[in-house]
Amino acid sequence: MKQYHVKNMQQVFIVDNLPKTGFELKLKATNEELKLLAPQINVEQVASFTAELLISQWRRGGVHIEGKFTAELTEQCVISLDSFDTIMDEKIDQKFFASTKIPESGEKKEVEMIDNDMDPPEALVDGQLNIFDYLAETLLLQLDPYPKKPDSQLESLAIDGKFEINQPNMADEPTLDDDGKEQPKSKATHKPFANLNQLLKDK
Repeated sequence: MKQYHVKNMQQVFIVDNLPKTGFELKLKATNEELKLLAPQINVEQVASFTAELLISQWRRGGVHIEGKFTAELTEQCVISLDSFDTIMDEKIDQKFFASTKIPESGEKKEVEMIDNDMDPPEALVDGQLNIFDYLAETLLLQLDPYPKKPDSQLESLAIDGKFEINQPNMADEPTLDDDGKEQPKSKATHKPFANLNQLLKDK
């Protein structure tokens, strides 16, 4: 089986020109492609992105992609806002139709082929296969939209085991109790129900 080595991932293949028996493709993103990929998938940085694929013609004018990709990313934790590294290692098994519409067919074998696919077939654009766009979209779908650093927990945001609302307070003067003694300042600068007890006493 023929093996292709290309200089970059943004090469566009014309499906009709692909070997019918298929070919193997090994890809490694360039530095420019890594910089382009990061904002597309909404991560801080993409350190590396590689793919090993088997591409073959499928049905009339379609294409079948099998293989895997590996990506090393730097994401931002939604809880602690810390940056952390992630390694994505995913398998690929995707078919593409030649047109934007799945052809209708009364043949039972073709219907079964569509129903048994793990991922429903997608459509090619003008009979062309853009590997980079497809892999970027596949990687984006595999990412957690709310990335969390492995050791980050919501409890870490609590103070003494309790959540408190910290908001700016216009008054910095000390709080006095009923005897005129200064009370210790709370770690939270804004407490919506701080005066509730006093209001109940006044009634």
